[in-house]
Amino acid sequence: MKNPEFSDLIFSLPFPIAVCDRSGRVFFFNQKLEMLLNRSRKYLEGKNISEILSADLKKWIDKCITEGIEIHNIEVNSFILSISPFFSGEDIKGAVVAVKKKKNESPTEHFDIFLKGISHELRNPLSGMKASAKLMLTLKIFDEELLEVILSEIERIERFLDRISKSFDFTSLEWCKYNVHRLLNDVLKTFKTVFEEKKIEIDRRFDPSLPEVYMDKDRMFQVLSNLIKNSIEALEKSKIRKITIETGYAIQPKGFYFIKIKDTGSGMEKEDLENLFTPFFTKGKEKGTGLGMYISKEIVSNHGGKIEVQSEKGKGTTVSIYLPIGDLKNNGKNFNS
Repeated sequence: MKNPEFSDLIFSLPFPIAVCDRSGRVFFFNQKLEMLLNRSRKYLEGKNISEILSADLKKWIDKCITEGIEIHNIEVNSFILSISPFFSGEDIKGAVVAVKKKKNESPTEHFDIFLKGISHELRNPLSGMKASAKLMLTLKIFDEELLEVILSEIERIERFLDRISKSFDFTSLEWCKYNVHRLLNDVLKTFKTVFEEKKIEIDRRFDPSLPEVYMDKDRMFQVLSNLIKNSIEALEKSKIRKITIETGYAIQPKGFYFIKIKDTGSGMEKEDLENLFTPFFTKGKEKGTGLGMYISKEIVSNHGGKIEVQSEKGKGTTVSIYLPIGDLKNNGKNFNS
């Protein structure tokens, strides 16, 4: 490549990069690629990118060039690649390959995930206990219902810690037959004080014909509690503060029921919605761990169901959970079957 401006541009890029022709032969690269691969310019120049990275990249190069698309997160040996079309005017002359080293996970990273998981799962019940205790102190009266909430949350923390002692595994379920409306009311009861303080209206639209269903009630309590907490946070700056909880039989797929939690909160941008189930994604939540929706999705998935989220900035969010009515443990029916 004779163009000095092009050469300067490639050299100045802050990541390792190679430019190859339509056959995959490398005709330009920067010094950062030499350093990453620990190879000299003499070795790299003119070689095929597949040979350089010891992997067959022909299908990716061809796809990129023929379809004119970018391809990201291609894992090759110890590298992750992004491939983009190389344009000259309106013609695609080859491909640009960006290379980065795979990140090696250390034991401390796994320990951080463990600690963040514990922090997240203890935060919800502690918030309910704190709010109930503060209200009793403010009113200076003994309230049996608030005390029951505190004791119930303490017992839930004890059960959670007991599970940790066995395994930090959110896929391990303890099945029982339980009424989903009773579970929802149990969850809402823990937030009763918060609803009153923040003047949030709760609209229950329960289908009374739903039967008892098989579930791990503690895990599903965990899921629903997280979703209600998210709705409360989304309503912080809203003029209309309302959360609607609806249940019923799903039209599709048959043999499933749904739980929908809809709020009139701030809603989400498209980018935030796309990253909603990504671990540690905490945009706009200073104290969040970014594990709540990820864990919720895993729990629902292991119940044979799935979560769908619809949201629009400034118009609120609707979270829909679809779960099988039958006994998943014995029948094996799930959302993907």
